[in-house]
Amino acid sequence: MPKPKTTLILNPKPQSQITLSEYITAIAWSPNSKYLAAATASGEIVLFDEVIAGHNLATKQTELQGLTEVSVDCLDFSADSLWLAAGGQDGKVRVWKLDGEQPAIAATLDLGKTWIEHLVWHPTRPEFAFSFGKYVQIWSAETLDIVTTLHFEQSTVLAIAWHPSGEYLSVGGDGGLKVWSAKDWYEDPVQFEMPTATAKLVWDRAGEYLVASTLDNLVVVMQWLGTDFDASPWRMQGFPGKIRSFDWSASKTSPLLSSSSGSDVVVWEKHPDLNIGWEGEVIKGHNSTVGFVAFKPKTEVLASADENGRIAIWKNAKDWVQALETPMGEITALQWQPQGKKLAAANADGELMLWTESSQGKGFR
Repeated sequence: MPKPKTTLILNPKPQSQITLSEYITAIAWSPNSKYLAAATASGEIVLFDEVIAGHNLATKQTELQGLTEVSVDCLDFSADSLWLAAGGQDGKVRVWKLDGEQPAIAATLDLGKTWIEHLVWHPTRPEFAFSFGKYVQIWSAETLDIVTTLHFEQSTVLAIAWHPSGEYLSVGGDGGLKVWSAKDWYEDPVQFEMPTATAKLVWDRAGEYLVASTLDNLVVVMQWLGTDFDASPWRMQGFPGKIRSFDWSASKTSPLLSSSSGSDVVVWEKHPDLNIGWEGEVIKGHNSTVGFVAFKPKTEVLASADENGRIAIWKNAKDWVQALETPMGEITALQWQPQGKKLAAANADGELMLWTESSQGKGFR
């Protein structure tokens, strides 16, 4: 196991650590970094106001939803940070407006007994896409109504991802993925076939590449040409297990792609030689399954978290710097604050933790 370096990127002890009622299923930062929300397997949804830097989370906690004994599994803020939406096993999507002194419920969408597993806000507009069964719907906060309904047809929807421009929506499931144009939802989508179901979809921050994984652990990186994908995507197999997480670094040239499978974290970089494609380097810092990888915004600082509660921080996406202090419990959510000054993580015991940037680590890219 690597030994810690002397320069730290985050303060090793959490600034805040509180305990919710149950396994934390999802966390989300608002884009303006003011709010942090958390949801649990027992239906709790809690909002923390981080507008005053340095205050403890527990002193500024608002319960948006109490215990329901039904899991909330997806949670996301709108691009303007004025709306929060959540969905889960009860088949309902709830939307709160956050522009007053107290958050207020603005809408509740009832989809019957269908489990809401995926929900993502548009990158710029106050509208979000969510899945239910074989369908995806787009809901607008401006009209408080459904914009359109998309039929994936082949299977239950397993992944949703907006293109960073907001002009396209990619949807994955059995047989591959489809990309719809937001300019005309009725236009036939671009299709990309896979041998099995597409389970994860993540666009790079510039919108040039889309990475997809399948249920048989195939990884495909596709280059987006504006209206279609390049005809020669890069494919990789041989991973030790299920692909649990992807993330892209921000880069003005070629971005880095991080992935986790088993206890391995791999960082991929596009080789100048097109015949070689993407080259991967395994970085070793975990002895158990890594569930999450996340790049610090606008940097190549990488965080990785495993089922034993270990969170590792890497400089230049390869040099191990430190391990953060956490209780020994499976990390179930991990997300950097959009400003990059804090890192939030949650675990299976309902513990929510927040680390702050170290003065030693400022300036790391």
